[in-house]
Amino acid sequence: MPEARILVVDDHEDNRVLLKMVLESHGLGYLGAQDGQAGLQAARRELPDLMLLDLEMPQMDGFGVLEALRADRATADLPVIILTATYMEPASVERGLSLGADEYLVKPINPEELLVRIRSVIRARRAEREVARLRRDFQSMLVHDLRSPLEGIGLALDILLKQEVPPDQANEVIALARDQVRSLSEMVSGLLEYYRADAGGSAVLAPIDLVKLAEEVNAEASLVAQDRRLLLTLDAPESLLVEGDHRLLKRVLANLVANALKFTPKGVVRVSLRAQPPGARIEVCDSGPGIPADERAKVFDTFYHIARRRERPEHGFGLGLAFCKAAVEEHGGTIGVTDSPSGGATFWIELPALPASVPAGC
Repeated sequence: MPEARILVVDDHEDNRVLLKMVLESHGLGYLGAQDGQAGLQAARRELPDLMLLDLEMPQMDGFGVLEALRADRATADLPVIILTATYMEPASVERGLSLGADEYLVKPINPEELLVRIRSVIRARRAEREVARLRRDFQSMLVHDLRSPLEGIGLALDILLKQEVPPDQANEVIALARDQVRSLSEMVSGLLEYYRADAGGSAVLAPIDLVKLAEEVNAEASLVAQDRRLLLTLDAPESLLVEGDHRLLKRVLANLVANALKFTPKGVVRVSLRAQPPGARIEVCDSGPGIPADERAKVFDTFYHIARRRERPEHGFGLGLAFCKAAVEEHGGTIGVTDSPSGGATFWIELPALPASVPAGC
């Protein structure tokens, strides 16, 4: 099975033969067409991974082929590398690229350069298609997740409107609807926070005390920890000042603590803060199953979680961690994850120091 199938459209047979030898000797499949019209037909019929297109051909030249390719939904995103010996003036190059060519190479072709360009273009286009597919998956999953609580609310209202329900049961139905509204509200709030942070510019920076912020987060998460019979601790100095947005950083830390509590079956979740010149370091350590080394760089990537959710429907979108990364970077900081001494995972954040121009006592 060839690594990729390449369609060569050139009216000179010797050029096609030469390119066939180059491609096949490097594990690439070859398809050939002797003119523009035949090239279009082959592209629609074979759906190759890439087209090598000569510009100077009789009847339909390369520009005409490009226009026809982009006008057809079946071939609109077919990668094209133009090969030409004559159309080298800037206007021709600009025209070819504006019609959707991915690369422009001059004949005589250097085989090594051609192979590098082919593989680079194919990788880039496959990555674009995968991202587009993941976006469609995300939209579909999001609609499903938003629809579920709405259906629950509608069902509860139908029961109340259409049936005589005893007061105690009516209260249960109302409580169900209320919980669904809260779930929907939390989901929408999470989406808004993620997109705001991802777009940047949402942080309102001011001197804040990370210790007080962490105490607030732990206090609010304490009931969840007690319910799960986990110990939630805070190891911190008396005060640790940074410049940040209290609302955003609190949500970041709350997300990390919530995740740690969620994935820790028993034991301790520890939040620790310390000064780390030239700034501050936050760590959230758990004693859960940990994160495999090959996945650590991906856990902050939204589309990685969407791909996982196709295999595990109960798996979330990963927007919480994606939001954390965007919000921390907006503060000029960094975020990552390592092994925890207790065998779980340690999510860490490093934030820059309070600017010298800002009085530390603020």
